[in-house]
Amino acid sequence: MQEGVSGRVLKNFGVVLRGRGIAALFTLTATALMANSLSASEFGLVILLHTYVLAVRGALNFRTFEAVVRFGVPLHESNDDQGLKRLFRSTSIIDFTASAAATLVGVSAASVAGGFLHWDDQMVSLATLYALVMLTTAIGTPNGILRLYDRFDALSVWYTVGPLVRVVLVAIAWMRDAHMYVFISIWAVAFLVENSWLFIRGHKELRVHLGGSIWQGFQWREIRQTSREFRHFIAVVYWQTNVDLLPKHLAVLLAGGLLGPAAAGMFRLARDFSTILSKPAMMLREVLFPDLTRILHTGSEGFHELGYRAVRLAGLTGLVLVMVSIPTAGPVLGIIGEEYTRASTLVTLMLLAATFELAGSPLRAAAYAMGRVSSTLRIHILGVMVYFGLFYFLTPGLGLTGPGIAAIVASFLTLLLMLRLVRLTPGDPGST
Repeated sequence: MQEGVSGRVLKNFGVVLRGRGIAALFTLTATALMANSLSASEFGLVILLHTYVLAVRGALNFRTFEAVVRFGVPLHESNDDQGLKRLFRSTSIIDFTASAAATLVGVSAASVAGGFLHWDDQMVSLATLYALVMLTTAIGTPNGILRLYDRFDALSVWYTVGPLVRVVLVAIAWMRDAHMYVFISIWAVAFLVENSWLFIRGHKELRVHLGGSIWQGFQWREIRQTSREFRHFIAVVYWQTNVDLLPKHLAVLLAGGLLGPAAAGMFRLARDFSTILSKPAMMLREVLFPDLTRILHTGSEGFHELGYRAVRLAGLTGLVLVMVSIPTAGPVLGIIGEEYTRASTLVTLMLLAATFELAGSPLRAAAYAMGRVSSTLRIHILGVMVYFGLFYFLTPGLGLTGPGIAAIVASFLTLLLMLRLVRLTPGDPGST
C-alpha cells in the first residue's frame, strides 16, 4: 500500500511540477520583460497594484479546496454522492460570498491603501477598477474537485493558463514599448482568464462523476447543519491562509512603504526567483495531503515514513539551488537591468528561506491529515510575528538584505517547530 501511495504521490507531483515549472518560467519571463521595459519606479507601481488585489483576496480566501479534500475523501471512498453534493454546495456558497466580499473591500479600501503606498489619485482610481477582477475568484471548490478526483493533470494545465496569457501579451507590449497602463491591463486579463478556466474545468469534472447539478434539492438549512468539525476546519484554515499571505503579499507592500516603489519591485523580483522552491513547496504539500489523508482513513502503514522521506529530498534539492544562486544571481539580474543587481544578495537569502519552507511542506501536509490544524496555525503565527518583527527593524538599516535575513530566521524556526509537532503526534485525524 505504501509503495503504491508513494508512486501516486511522485506521479502527481511530477505532473504538477511540470505545470508549475512552466508557469514559473512564463511568469518570471513576463516579469523580467516588464521590468526591462519600465523604469524601476513604474515597475514597482504595477507590482504594488497587483499585490494589493492579491492581499485583499487573500485576506478573504477560505481555501475551500482544503475542506473538499479533507471531508470529500471519506465521502468519495464510501461512494456517498449525496454527501459530496452537500459538501460542494457548502464550499461553493463560501466561495461566492468571499469573492463578493473581497471585491467590495478592494474597491472601498483603495484610497486607504493609496495613502500608505504614496499613490496619486490616478493610481487609486486604477486600483478601484483593478479590484473588480476579484469577482472571478470563486474557484476554491472547482480546485478541490480536481484534487479529489485525482485530476492533477488538469491542475497542471491551469497553472500555465494565466502565465501563458501574461507572457505572450507582455512580450507584445515589450516589443511595442508600451505604457505602464498596458502592463496593468495585461496582468488583469491574465488573472481573469486563469480564474475562469479553473471554474469551468472543475465543474466539467464534477458533471462527469456526479451528473446533474449539485444544487438540486438544496435547502438553506444545510448551511446551519454543517458539522462542527467542518466549521472548525474552515475557520482554522482561513486564519492559516492569512498567516501564509502576510509574508508574501503584505511584505511587498511593506517594502514599498519603507523603501519606496522601486525597492518593492526589486523585492518582488527576488521573491519571484525564490518561487523556484516555494512553488514546489506548496505543490508538494497539496499533492501529499490527499494521500496522507487516505493512509490515515484506511489505517495503512507508512504515514510518517512517507512524510520524512519527502522532507529529506526537498531540503537537499533546495540547498543545491541556493549554492548555484550565489555566483549566478547578479549576472542574471543584470540581464534584466543594471539597477536590479542590487537584489542579488536578497535572491540567495530568499532561496535559502524557501529551502526551509520546501523541507517543511510535507510536515504541514501530515499535520493537516492528522487534524492538527490549530497547532499548525499557532506555529505559523509565531513564524510570521518573528518575520515581520525582524523585517521592520532590519530593513531601514540593511535595505533589501533585511527582509532576506528575516525570512530565513522565520522559516527555519517554523520548520523546527513543525518537525517537533509531527514527531510527537500520533496519526489521529480527530485531534486538533
